[in-house]
Amino acid sequence: MGFDHVDVRVKDRPKARRFFVEQLGMDVIGEGPDHTFLLFGDQVLGLRDTPEGAGPGGIDHIALRVSEWTGLKSRVGRARVVITGEKEREDSRSLFLRGPEGLRIELVWRPDPHTHNCSHGPIPPASAPHDLDG
Repeated sequence: MGFDHVDVRVKDRPKARRFFVEQLGMDVIGEGPDHTFLLFGDQVLGLRDTPEGAGPGGIDHIALRVSEWTGLKSRVGRARVVITGEKEREDSRSLFLRGPEGLRIELVWRPDPHTHNCSHGPIPPASAPHDLDG
């Protein structure tokens, strides 16, 4: 297990994008209507628009890469961790968890750990429990 990516909320995404690209030399590897993904070495930083009316920017979620998908949902459930969502993409599978103090955590498995498609849609809120039996 290791970091897959970290997403942060920013009030001014174009300004944050310019800072990370022009000042720190990161490369843009994906963009959408509410997010930008940047590559720094082999790590990915996601910039997400802060929702209207929300407080200051901060961590949106952290994504931890797991090496094994089989049985992951069962292991997480047995550990009594609240699963808030699940997503399957072309290049990955994810479980979204409620962490301490409302931290949103994504466990992501990629068949090819060197790919990062950047087709990340909305992240389920940490407050929405997921039916483990469904």
